Amino acid sequence: RSNCMNVDMEDPNMDPLEWSVRKVIPVPKAYFWETGNENLPTRTKMWHRTVGVLEKSARGLEKAGEFVANTFGFNASEYDYVTSTMTKEQWEASKARAREQRRKSMAYLEQKEKEKKEEVVAADIGVTKDAL
Repeated sequence: RSNCMNVDMEDPNMDPLEWSVRKVIPVPKAYFWETGNENLPTRTKMWHRTVGVLEKSARGLEKAGEFVANTFGFNASEYDYVTSTMTKEQWEASKARAREQRRKSMAYLEQKEKEKKEEVVAADIGVTKDAL
């Protein structure tokens, strides 16, 4: 297997399908037509051609799938039909509203955290929160 690609089969980020295929199918480091080495057994040449055709087929199917997904909007945002028609001014207004909402949300959460701390302190000393 020294003439095959070396990959880390223990890589946790490896695609499970790729792992399964590589476990069964040894992928050549370089195909005989790339190296110019024609002095190989016919069986090895056939294997190289088979793996090469499978590789090109997989790439072609992936491109076709991407085309279909883009055509039907599977890769688009849920709100793409709105955002794709927005002007620069509308985007700026939307960003300003989003910043304001985030600021309000953070202030609300900080207030709730403060109230919670006050309740804990009041409970520790045995009084109501309003007495503080």
